[in-house]
Amino acid sequence: MHVRYTRPLFRCASTAVRAASSTSQGTIRYYPQAIVDSHKRSFSSQGRRAFTSSAAMTAPAQAQVPQFSAGIDEPTLTRVLEPLLASAGRGGRWTLIPSGEGIERSFKFKTFTKTWDFMTAVSLQCKVKNHHPEWSNVYNTTYIRWTTHNPKGLSAKDVELAAICDGLARDFGEIIEENGGGDSCSLKQVADRAVTQAGDCCTPKK
Repeated sequence: MHVRYTRPLFRCASTAVRAASSTSQGTIRYYPQAIVDSHKRSFSSQGRRAFTSSAAMTAPAQAQVPQFSAGIDEPTLTRVLEPLLASAGRGGRWTLIPSGEGIERSFKFKTFTKTWDFMTAVSLQCKVKNHHPEWSNVYNTTYIRWTTHNPKGLSAKDVELAAICDGLARDFGEIIEENGGGDSCSLKQVADRAVTQAGDCCTPKK
């Protein structure tokens, strides 16, 4: 019986010695099943990470939603706004600003004179409607953003004047560029800087 029970113990001790020896030599040849299981877990983990990253990249971007001024008849104004938006696919060229509280686009003409005539015509409409845009101009391109500061959001005046701008642009021979032109970003930045120092026609003067 002594021999019968000591042999398994000897084999276990021998295995432990070989494992310790192989570990010190930087090898793991005595545990092939452990290696397979480790690879399986690693592959499974990598697969989950890859799937998560792929799903995140392919998830559709959330559509922007207009943020209207308080007291607006939203369903009615939405129907008027939709044809003006490029996202509607109905020929419109305006886009919502990131906050959804305004709309913006650029207008390009053949010459500076044409551009200035367009801006003058727009300014006359602004005087009539008692509302102004945030805009900037470089040579033959004008960037316009319509938004209302008080009450904050997109108002009926913004949408109405955006439509008027489209009509005036056609009258003055707007040059249509499918990619939106290359100056829009810099013109936005000019308008953004001006806004921080400009007055506000949306708040009644005391």
